[in-house]
Amino acid sequence: MDLANYIHEAVFGKKEKYIVLYELLWTNFEEDGFVVTDEEGHEIDSIFKAVALKNIVSEFVYRLYDEFNETSYEDVFQLLDTLGIGSDEIIDYCYESPDIDADDEDDEITVKNALDYMTEQVANKLLDLFAADELFDYFFSATYDFEQDFTFAFEDTDEFLAFVDSNTERLDAYKEEYPAVMQWFDNGMIV
Repeated sequence: MDLANYIHEAVFGKKEKYIVLYELLWTNFEEDGFVVTDEEGHEIDSIFKAVALKNIVSEFVYRLYDEFNETSYEDVFQLLDTLGIGSDEIIDYCYESPDIDADDEDDEITVKNALDYMTEQVANKLLDLFAADELFDYFFSATYDFEQDFTFAFEDTDEFLAFVDSNTERLDAYKEEYPAVMQWFDNGMIV
């Protein structure tokens, strides 16, 4: 199975209107060498990073629109099970990393801790690659319906970026409307 396509379809393809955002961010991760998807042995790491990215976007949606953050550690098990990777391999991955707080008595807590750790790593990488203002613009443009102003469906990342660039004043006004969300970005997107 082509892991890159699997991630785009199974992880990022669930919310169609967010696909362009995920493609933009994931492509930047790949170009930076943060994710390796098509080499054997990197499946677990890539799935954790993809779920962590989805978790950050879900947290943004929760903070802005008060919608439930639907991402959980159970997604990691389900996505990797489809790839033929069982829970023992996932737990081994967690124990092999000295940065993941492993719980000897509860494997689910270990995987949750791994996802929390990876979410922090993904947030740090996002802030390395983009300014907080840029991330707000991208997240907001991908998740907001703009029904009050206009309706827009993005065909690809170029069209998405052109939209963001041409609406900086409007997006700046939204930043002022949501100072707590901007503070969340500035504080490292700690979930």
